[in-house]
Amino acid sequence: MLRYVLGLSAAVLLSTTAAWSQQLPERITQAGAINVGIERDHPPMEYVDPATGELVGFDVDLISAIAEELGVKTNWVHSRFEGLTPNLQSKRIDLIISGMYDTPKRREAFDFIDYLSAGAVFYTLDKNADIQKPLDLCGKVVTANRGTSYPASVEKWSTENCIPAGLPPIEVITDTDMASEFLYLNQGRAQGSLQGTEAIPTVLASKEGPFRTLGGPFTDVMVGIGFRKEDAELRDAVHAALEKLFASGKYAELIDKWGLQASALAKPSINAGGAP
Repeated sequence: MLRYVLGLSAAVLLSTTAAWSQQLPERITQAGAINVGIERDHPPMEYVDPATGELVGFDVDLISAIAEELGVKTNWVHSRFEGLTPNLQSKRIDLIISGMYDTPKRREAFDFIDYLSAGAVFYTLDKNADIQKPLDLCGKVVTANRGTSYPASVEKWSTENCIPAGLPPIEVITDTDMASEFLYLNQGRAQGSLQGTEAIPTVLASKEGPFRTLGGPFTDVMVGIGFRKEDAELRDAVHAALEKLFASGKYAELIDKWGLQASALAKPSINAGGAP
């Protein structure tokens, strides 16, 4: 009887694996791996652990768990954030998971599976006593990550808040990553910066500060896994695998591991992000 049960379990497992394989594009099943685009300087989403040299983070754990559900491996393809979408368009990678916001503008070219909520938050060095609220940034320099939606979000906020208050607009400059924005703030090249709610705990814990936030999020967006429009088969397979991780509790486990409770969703969605 035990032998029969074990045989039945093996048959079910093989059947499940075969079902996933049928959902994946043929190029993925033949390669046995998904090429994942990532920008590895965005803790806690993805970064290189200085102690081990390994790529770690919430996104890393999540896509690895998805790949395991799909029965394939992950090939990590690193680039700066502004290089991710060209890499996806040129088919160098199969998907992007790198703290990328699902926005209407990006959906003109790509589809997204939304897996976190987020919002941009201003922050500054704690020693900047003259900056206590977002309006105090009017007429000052704010640095934002190049290739993200942040520069446009700051300009929009400045137009809607500084100008009506009779204050000069914010001057926006761009940087390459969190480390460079910390440098700009400490050098006095910028008086403020911003990050998503998912990254603010890392900012506040950084030894490059101390930093403090200026109010809550001033945008309301979704973080998504990006796909080419014509790659709906892969998108749907990843979505089904992610739904299983939500149902099994694995998603909640990873949320707790990386301290992202404020950004957790009840379920994944497709193309549901608003304008930043």
